[in-house]
Amino acid sequence: MQQSLDLRFLDSTFVPLCILLYLVTVFAYAVSYLGIHSNPELGVYAILGGVMIKMLVSLGIFMVFLYGFKVDNKVLLGLNFFCIYLLMSCFEVIILLRNLRRKIK
Repeated sequence: MQQSLDLRFLDSTFVPLCILLYLVTVFAYAVSYLGIHSNPELGVYAILGGVMIKMLVSLGIFMVFLYGFKVDNKVLLGLNFFCIYLLMSCFEVIILLRNLRRKIK
C-alpha cells in the first residue's frame, strides 16, 4: 500500500524503536510490579515511578533517534514513536490494573 500510493507510514527506525521501547516497558513494569508486591499500600507510587522512568527514558531514546541518526522524515519518526509509546503504555497500565484488582479482592 505504501508503494502504490507513494505514502510512508513506517520510518526506517521503526523496528529498533519498537525493540527499545519494549525493553523500557518491561523494565518499568518490573519496577512497578516489585513495588506493588513489596508494599501494597505504596503500590500507586511504584506505578507512578515506573511510568515516570519509562517516560523519561523513552524521551531520551526519541531524542537520540531524532538527533543522533540521519532521519528522512522527522514528523513520521515522531508519529511512529508516539504510537508505539502509547500502545506499550496502554498494555502496561491494563496489566498493572489487573494485578491491583486481584490484590483488592
